Amino acid sequence: MLVKLAKWLDLIKTELKEDPKILIYDQEKEVTFFLEEILEPYKVEIISVERLEFSKEDLFQLVVLVGRGGEDLSFLLNKVREFYEESKVCVVLNFLKEEDIARYFDLGADEVVFKPFTINELKARLAKLFKEYYLDKKIKRFLIEDPLTGVYNRRFFEEKLREEAYKALRQRHPLSLMMLDLDNFKWYNDNLGHQEGDALLKLVGETLLNSVRAGVDLVFRYGGDEFVILLPYTTKEQAVQVAERIKKNWEIYNIPNVKISIGIAQLEDKGDLEKSIENMLATADALMYSEKKANKNLI
Repeated sequence: MLVKLAKWLDLIKTELKEDPKILIYDQEKEVTFFLEEILEPYKVEIISVERLEFSKEDLFQLVVLVGRGGEDLSFLLNKVREFYEESKVCVVLNFLKEEDIARYFDLGADEVVFKPFTINELKARLAKLFKEYYLDKKIKRFLIEDPLTGVYNRRFFEEKLREEAYKALRQRHPLSLMMLDLDNFKWYNDNLGHQEGDALLKLVGETLLNSVRAGVDLVFRYGGDEFVILLPYTTKEQAVQVAERIKKNWEIYNIPNVKISIGIAQLEDKGDLEKSIENMLATADALMYSEKKANKNLI
């Protein structure tokens, strides 16, 4: 069972690029002790608290709620589900014949464990929960990510664009959009082959991700060799600085005749969400093609 547990923890680290982390509400610390003993070889961070404080900034693969006596964990479970939507949740209860565990599953628990339990049982439950977390994340990424470049796909862009634009207009904070296109990509792809072309697109994706704020800015593949970046809380002037950083980072690779053309626009309130979005897209697109034309004249 330890082999299976190690496998899923390793996949979370290597493929999801996440550091395994557990939040446990445990007033008596008994379950905390067992978790620390089981997970110590795998460098899993365990945060054990007697009072839960919630923050959407935190990322936990697993949240464990340990009931004391006949404690009702319904309220805490509701809050955990509100703040940690992606986390797997395990409820640990004292064995009571009259306990209705169905309500915990109805409230969003992924597993219910009764005390007393064996170490092997706890290991098996942990392996199952980390496996489910990993698979859920992989499926979600498959749906929203571009498999070649590792950035988000166009379908997810259309969803996030409306979400971020609505939020920016309502809360009156700036939102900028950047459209990017590779100059001479067709020539590069036709002459060096599709494999080299794919490698180049992957390199663009890496460059863009390394040039923006992780967890804030959103990078998408718009189609072919076109990319889009959404920059929340960013003015056009600030976005220009990001664009300069992208170009500087791209120039490091010194790829002959392959430049990145960029058009930038800031969201303006046109009295209607769709009109505001259309205006921002059209402005960025026009500026990108203007720069692309200028770059061709320089080659």
